Amino acid sequence: MLNTQILGLINGDVRAFEQVYKHFSKPLLRHIHSITKDEEQSFDILQMTFIKIWHNRQEIDQEKSFQAFLYQIANNLSIDYLRKVAKDLKKQEELWNNSIIHSLSVEEEYIIKEKKKIIEAVIDQLPQQQQRVFRLIKMEGHSYAEAAEILQLSPATVSNHLTAAVKSVREILTNNSNQLFFILFIINGLI
Repeated sequence: MLNTQILGLINGDVRAFEQVYKHFSKPLLRHIHSITKDEEQSFDILQMTFIKIWHNRQEIDQEKSFQAFLYQIANNLSIDYLRKVAKDLKKQEELWNNSIIHSLSVEEEYIIKEKKKIIEAVIDQLPQQQQRVFRLIKMEGHSYAEAAEILQLSPATVSNHLTAAVKSVREILTNNSNQLFFILFIINGLI
């Protein structure tokens, strides 16, 4: 009986299509729901599956299992849905992260600018060679060897300049009545 209905479906018989739908729709809906875990979306995928069956009815191979063909279409549509959801979630996460990164408050931007000014003002008080060593190692992240090569000094001389620079920075900060300088340098890990 079912083979007759499938043959009728292939030939464009709407009543045969309705009978095929009635026969397969409930178990197929449960199967789709087991994949998507979304009742409304599962029903939509069920409808899309049968729409595809109707539009591609001439491609149905009578020698092969109609049920396997039907479930394959439903599986593909379900997986497409899950991929779309995952892509949308990833996109939402990216947008959220970007909005957080790019939404610094005016106060935060001001603090960042002021912190940079304070750091530069303190470093500018150092002798020139100490400034260069301090900037290379503490601010730009160069190693002692790299700084020595850039400045054409021995690593020991670089180490001595850095030790003196850090000592001077501490003195400048502790002698300054505004402890904000000291706090900012500690936060930045520069001393």
